[in-house]
Amino acid sequence: MRLGIAIVSACVLAGPCYAASMPLASFPDSANPSSYSVAAVIANVPTNAGVVYDAIGRTNCIQVYNFGQLVYSGPIDVAPTLERIRHGCSIPAEKHDGGFFSFKHFGEMSNVPRKGNYYYREFVVWPGIDITNDTFDSGQRAFGVVPFPGPMRLLIGRAGEVYFTGDHYGDGAQTNAYYVDPKPPADAFHITSVAVQGHDTLITWQTVGGATNVVQAASGPDNFIDISPIIIGRGGDLTTTNYLDLGAATSSPPRHYRVRLVP
Repeated sequence: MRLGIAIVSACVLAGPCYAASMPLASFPDSANPSSYSVAAVIANVPTNAGVVYDAIGRTNCIQVYNFGQLVYSGPIDVAPTLERIRHGCSIPAEKHDGGFFSFKHFGEMSNVPRKGNYYYREFVVWPGIDITNDTFDSGQRAFGVVPFPGPMRLLIGRAGEVYFTGDHYGDGAQTNAYYVDPKPPADAFHITSVAVQGHDTLITWQTVGGATNVVQAASGPDNFIDISPIIIGRGGDLTTTNYLDLGAATSSPPRHYRVRLVP
């Protein structure tokens, strides 16, 4: 059995599971979405795509919110959902599966490039998919608590770009999309400024909310040591945070700084 989403490990809330298998359907030969238009889009997606990345390239902290409640944080692999789409299988109980996606406002998933109307298609990501038997289980509770169709979606662009959101309803902390293909920019996690404030030095950097950061310093290019407590950025998106190194501006020798992510 291939499921609509692969969960490697997770912090999951327990709950009941209900069985209600129903047949998958084929995308229609006409109308929106048509089988031809969906096939044209999925043909441009690399066959090895599926792992979901956050804005700084981590794969173990992907968040899913259901009506404002965090229900999952961990790795997600959407390769089974992409396989369902390659097989031409739609979820008939969800009328928007494969339809065009329209951004509601400028700030919605602002990291997804705007390329005009009718560029991205939206697909449901649901764990209860059985490609072998062409069925889906609408009675299953994703992560033990989330009823069908849940808040997980893929956005697939005409050129094969794939983005994931675990907050389709837009009421959690995750307002940006996660990356599947392309991967996130390599320079997303970086120090943006080091500024003197009187006798002190303010280090500012870009990170992801919820990530555990520690500021390190050294008198040269090597021998870095931790100088800050654990710092956790707010929210669930790309964010900016800082640390004030007291007395560093007037101490000798000058300091080199870096920020590390704590596993």
